[in-house]
Amino acid sequence: MTRLAKDSTYFIAIGLLVSALQFFPGWAAAEKEAPVVLVDRVLASVEDSPITASQVELEAEIRLQIAESLDRSSFGRLLNETIDPLEALMFREILRRLPDVRTIAADESLARARLRNFEASFSDPSLASSFRAQWGLDRSDLLEYFKESTVLDEVVSVSVLVQVTEEEMRSYYERNKNRVFADKPYEDVAEFVMKQVYLLKFEAEYNSWRSRLRAGARKRYIGR
Repeated sequence: MTRLAKDSTYFIAIGLLVSALQFFPGWAAAEKEAPVVLVDRVLASVEDSPITASQVELEAEIRLQIAESLDRSSFGRLLNETIDPLEALMFREILRRLPDVRTIAADESLARARLRNFEASFSDPSLASSFRAQWGLDRSDLLEYFKESTVLDEVVSVSVLVQVTEEEMRSYYERNKNRVFADKPYEDVAEFVMKQVYLLKFEAEYNSWRSRLRAGARKRYIGR
């Protein structure tokens, strides 16, 4: 897990301390000059891993910035999904627990490219620095974030297996030969047809696989 998620236990402790003050008003009065401030709260958990409000806010900011990138597709499937940030974090936590994660090495070259594209999405380099400062991050933290994204994208790739048959390809071609292929012979467009059918089947299989994983995980919503 990256540093972006490591401080959750600390934030839980702060939350418990604030709760304790509510039950011991005398102690709270004694500490009146230096009140304890609740800096974070847990919104949900997956198995034994809490997900905090600050993690969700950071995830939302990263995704908004990725949407500004000129090369958005380079960030991979998981960071480009249109999904609530809390749900995205919960699903990533589910993926981290899959056995394949331990056998897949991060693609550092791809991760560095994602980091460069992320920084380039800011209109000025100083804004990228301000973003990191705002969240208490450095470039190595973001690199680790993007390295993990390459691992989890690969987990999806090896887990969702799709086979395309000749029958499916020809069926797709017949349904679309006028509108999409301008009546070009099947043999001339077969490769494109295969790619399109694969993508369609992959999306269906991925959504089904994703739903099964989420249903099987022990998760709890604590607050919104």
